[in-house]
Amino acid sequence: MIRVIAYASLAGREISLDLAKDTLKDLLVQESPAITVETIQKLVADHYNLRVTELKSKNNGQHFAFPRQIAMYLCHKMTECSLPEIGKRFGGKHHSTVIHAIKKIESKRGREKEFDRLVENFSQSLH
Repeated sequence: MIRVIAYASLAGREISLDLAKDTLKDLLVQESPAITVETIQKLVADHYNLRVTELKSKNNGQHFAFPRQIAMYLCHKMTECSLPEIGKRFGGKHHSTVIHAIKKIESKRGREKEFDRLVENFSQSLH
């Protein structure tokens, strides 16, 4: 309050909601929307020209499995979901499948800089 009163006095303005917002804007935290499993699934599916239902499918062909692994990895890193919950959200996969996906993506990120940039771009576009 002291800050708002001081600013109003110095600026010669009346205290108002707009003045308070202007004065305290550096202190006000802008909440970004929560990152959800669904948001991650949509982002990855769109990038790989898939439907979200295909990411959740039982089809384990590389065309579906690899994007699914990326999405599972991102869900683990960027949401509060447990491994069993992530597996459940991807068509009822077992939590060990999620662990395998995380390890595979982490390993590939360590070996391939271009792939690491792709995953980082996914992360940044979710924030």
